[in-house]
Amino acid sequence: MRSCLRKTPMARPGRLTRRRFMQASGVIGVCWGFGAPARAAGSTLEAYAGATSVKQGGTIEFFARDPLASWRFGRSVNAAVVRVGAPDQTLLTTTVKLRNQSVPSNASTAGCGWHVTWRLEVPAAWPSGLYYAMFGSGSNVCTVPFVVSAARQTVGAKVLVQVPVTTAQAYNNYGGKSLYAYNSTGGLPATQVSFDRPHTSALNFAFDPWQAPLVRWLAKNGIAADFCTSIDLHQNTAVLTGYQLFVTAGHDEYWSRPMRERLDAFVAAGGNAAVFGGNTCWWQIRFEADALGSANRSLVCYKSSAADPETRAAYKTVNWIDLVPPDPENSSFGLGWNLGASWTNTFARPDTPYVVQRGEHWAFEGTDFGLGTTFGGAYVGYEIDALDFRRAADGRPYPTFADGTPTTLTVLALADASRWDAQAKALGVAREKSGFGAISIHSRGGAQGAVFNAGSVDWVRGLQAELDGQVATPISRITHNVVTKLSDPHRESADVRRHRNVQSSGDGSRYFITIGNDAPAGATLDGMAFRAYAAAGADTAPVNRYKYPQVNGDGLRYFYNLHPNVGNGWINDVVAFHAYATAGVGRVPVYQHHIAQANGDGWRFFYSTLPSEPGGWLMDGVAFFAPAT
Repeated sequence: MRSCLRKTPMARPGRLTRRRFMQASGVIGVCWGFGAPARAAGSTLEAYAGATSVKQGGTIEFFARDPLASWRFGRSVNAAVVRVGAPDQTLLTTTVKLRNQSVPSNASTAGCGWHVTWRLEVPAAWPSGLYYAMFGSGSNVCTVPFVVSAARQTVGAKVLVQVPVTTAQAYNNYGGKSLYAYNSTGGLPATQVSFDRPHTSALNFAFDPWQAPLVRWLAKNGIAADFCTSIDLHQNTAVLTGYQLFVTAGHDEYWSRPMRERLDAFVAAGGNAAVFGGNTCWWQIRFEADALGSANRSLVCYKSSAADPETRAAYKTVNWIDLVPPDPENSSFGLGWNLGASWTNTFARPDTPYVVQRGEHWAFEGTDFGLGTTFGGAYVGYEIDALDFRRAADGRPYPTFADGTPTTLTVLALADASRWDAQAKALGVAREKSGFGAISIHSRGGAQGAVFNAGSVDWVRGLQAELDGQVATPISRITHNVVTKLSDPHRESADVRRHRNVQSSGDGSRYFITIGNDAPAGATLDGMAFRAYAAAGADTAPVNRYKYPQVNGDGLRYFYNLHPNVGNGWINDVVAFHAYATAGVGRVPVYQHHIAQANGDGWRFFYSTLPSEPGGWLMDGVAFFAPAT
């Protein structure tokens, strides 16, 4: 399942550029709707902000130009600030004077260096959120997105939403250069780009159609959330303090090492994360100061280890999987783009639905999904993330862990895009990247948090039907389940996997259950047995694993019990996992079954949430109780 086609910045015949993609999606040219334009069609105005975010009560500067005005006299235009929500709200209107300002030849890499047009003092009462500053009127208008971050955590807000501004600058070619060859002058990309410049695309690729729907959906559902940008996560050591859930959506492709390490530490300390996007954390980047010394205003990504002058191997600006040693994004996010797929042609993308693999999981609560249910084909793409997997005896996919995927990861759904390249060829268009898409969740349990990953850039487009007052898609329900569940402190349970080893004596199979992939040598993965916790909680009990050598040399028998000493020659081996000793809401019984071995070597044991098993197994009773999801 490994694709040899790697993501490339080079243009290709028939390649769907980001602008063409948005035109095909019908979102360019909408002013305050689904993805605000950076500049209306035909507009002469251009502007950018001096920061990607501003705290409540702080000041943010805007830099704008009107090439039709003179520098000496300028021209007064309307200005407004709009907060994205349900509905959007205009919070301020005024007039500002725009002058003509020159665009330097190195604007792409060094910034424009314009004089300040407007200093906005943000009232302390403005809620944290996604905002647009608008300059001009009618058809001559441009907008500048920015985030208002919370000076102090908003009361009741356990969710922090990151707006991925780094991806915007990577693709922005204002001044002639981006980090990509296809839209850079001479076909030569830059190795660093500046935040001190407007966006060329009519659609602002930072605060794009993958951001506004999520912001409006959260507001419509009454979910309190604070907001930050990628740069806030990079530079603010306390940005995640006090929150329970970190959310990113859409196309969050470019991450610095401090960003990733900060999120990893947050999850390790009990925080949760939800990725409602795809192609997440594909490139490692660095931030540098601009020409005036303002920190983190230049984005650096050489995309070549040899070209990057950075001497520290771990900080080379290449794909995370290409570092030495590799540091695949899978280890943080569960999924990665290397085994995923993409469809960038203007031809309609093949409808490629998710196929449910764990319909019983709480993420699907309220959907009536079962094994094999399909949904959401229109929202699988345009880039999707996956993992290396194999199918077990139960027919479901399980990670191989060969690609850095966490050992507690559960595949909730799978989308098969393995024919996308062949389908593109059949249409006579450019090559596409074939692979899979997945929805996953992983956790180490106990005091550590969980990470949900929807694995698709277009996931949040599935929220639009609900916003439009139409019948909500299953994506709305799943997103609601994930946000509400993971924004509450909890211990996320993980799969307990059952492994079997055929006995050489012909006495049937021995069974071994574990969280993770530490089965004995030669054991075959049989599937998921139930859910449990990897670490202790206030109301859980340790389930001890016992072993007993078989006299015929056929290896070990295994037995699981809440009691620390069962005697009769059984050896207490280790605490296998943590479960519940008593029944309760949200708990299911795990039954212990046994069968006598024909050679007189004692009993083999089998654990299941089913009260009966075929083939002569006898049910001993309830061994312990496991979390239902």
